[in-house]
Amino acid sequence: MTSTTDVSPLPSTPGHEWWRTAVIYQIYPRSFADSNGDGIGDLPGITSRLDALADLGVDAIWLSPFMVSPQRDAGYDVADYCDVDPLFGTLADFDEMLAQAHSRGIRVIVDLVPNHSSDQHVWFQQALKAAPGSPERARYIFRDGKGENGELPPNNWESVFGGGMWERVTEADGTLGQWYLHIFDVTQADFDWDNPEVREYFRGVLRFWLDRGVDGFRVDVAHGMIKKAGLPDYVPPVDGGSMGGEDDDVPYWGQPGVHEIYRDWHEVLAEYDGDRALCAEAWLPTPEKTALWVRPDEMHQAFNFPYLTTEWEAEPLRQVIVDSLRAFPAVGAPATWVLSNHDV
Repeated sequence: MTSTTDVSPLPSTPGHEWWRTAVIYQIYPRSFADSNGDGIGDLPGITSRLDALADLGVDAIWLSPFMVSPQRDAGYDVADYCDVDPLFGTLADFDEMLAQAHSRGIRVIVDLVPNHSSDQHVWFQQALKAAPGSPERARYIFRDGKGENGELPPNNWESVFGGGMWERVTEADGTLGQWYLHIFDVTQADFDWDNPEVREYFRGVLRFWLDRGVDGFRVDVAHGMIKKAGLPDYVPPVDGGSMGGEDDDVPYWGQPGVHEIYRDWHEVLAEYDGDRALCAEAWLPTPEKTALWVRPDEMHQAFNFPYLTTEWEAEPLRQVIVDSLRAFPAVGAPATWVLSNHDV
């Protein structure tokens, strides 16, 4: 079954980029609305509630992950970037939801997880079967271990989820072999974004959803992806926070090379009508640093986490608001005020 309803992006008003003033409502598909009584929210359930969202005055909805996933990390472990997980419905259900949203003047933003994939992704399964140094392994960050027999991980990095950031694999001949990097869960292997094949693959993912009519992407862990050359050892400050903190030189967060990726993605979105938008989930310590992600040729929005995490007192709130209103307009971007999300 395919939808015959028009899913074209909503038209833009000349001189007005919708994302600058939009109220965006996050939807966590699993718990939002269940259409078939199986106890799990789904895409038809979202469609059934669009009138209520329109009545609220919502300009856009951001859908948390609904793509094919083993659900080890609530869908942030993607096994197929171009299909809907059967838990939530089908691509036809997505097309119908998108069309119905657009018919009510509601835009749709899709969650994209580019830092890592599920270990069930076909690429990672191919990498496990391939030899060290192969093109299949080059899509991820595989390295030989330290020690006489490679028994020690390549460096001392610690996972956001606890424990080491490296997992050793068993090679095809049954021997212990290389290690792969996972900033998050052991089932979430980090892509090697220095590999042109990875970059081209995600251009294809963007175009797949843009061709269906989505209005933009919320980019998960947008300050990740690029790792510092040489993967040097690093010990974070005690109060630095697992997602970035105050340190300016975390070798796996906020590396300068990420900006080249977003300039490229900006160009991809510019190929399409309708003011498509990119929004960064980038954990950065100040509005001034966050503003670097939303320069005119990069992202269109970035979560203002300094505002979200500021203590609920008048003076600190006033200061972060003043800093935001100074930093973001300086690069021509709106100050995106984040009130909550599934993490915070």
